[in-house]
Amino acid sequence: MNHVSEAQWVAYLADEIPEALKIEYENHLYSCDKCLSVYMEAMEKEEPSLDLEEFDIAGPVMDSISRLKGGSVEEPWPHRKEKSLRTITRHYLIAAGFTILLMAGGVFQSLTEYVDSVESSSDKKTQSLTEDLIDKTFTWMDTIEKKNKEGFRNE
Repeated sequence: MNHVSEAQWVAYLADEIPEALKIEYENHLYSCDKCLSVYMEAMEKEEPSLDLEEFDIAGPVMDSISRLKGGSVEEPWPHRKEKSLRTITRHYLIAAGFTILLMAGGVFQSLTEYVDSVESSSDKKTQSLTEDLIDKTFTWMDTIEKKNKEGFRNE
């Protein structure tokens, strides 16, 4: 399949193409990074024009259930959204407060110093292990060379 143009992705997002072509486009997205980036750009451009309320079926369904039970239809979303925003703000302020407290206490600085000391000690161990291995190899080669020289002298 050839690459899909941005105009074709816009038509896909607007649901203006046949179902078979939709499936072909979706399968193509799995294997083509270029088309995936074009699709993402088209989606970002078309995002304000997409009507997300038509996909929200929970509201009408809940209204129907409420009417069947004989209750009144309430709109719980604004209160819930406001409560959620307050909760998010509260969590953010708590996290920011703890961050400032830890920074003032020097926890992050001591943590980075500890990590640096661990890294430097591991580097030293690695270097000494390598040097030991090289020294042993040269010593072994020297003994083989001495044995070969002694063998030639004895003959």
